[in-house]
Amino acid sequence: MTEVQDNVREMLTAEQVLALIPISRTTLFRLERDKVFPKGEAVTPHRKLWFKDEVIAWQRDLRDPKSALAQAIRARGVKGRPPRALKVV
Repeated sequence: MTEVQDNVREMLTAEQVLALIPISRTTLFRLERDKVFPKGEAVTPHRKLWFKDEVIAWQRDLRDPKSALAQAIRARGVKGRPPRALKVV
């Protein structure tokens, strides 16, 4: 491989990220906003891409209960809105 090829990191579109991580698009952007998911790179004003290696590292950290990410996700669930009551019809 050439030196340029060694420095190239594969990037994913939102659709590709969502194919790997079964969450909604809105949840993806909320996680990113809350700094719980890797920050995407804006390549144009209307196009954002994520580095594949960062998404994979995020998945790996999510499975490790001792990781800062797993602890942040658990804390986020506690701080979130209380679950809505079921409506009886």
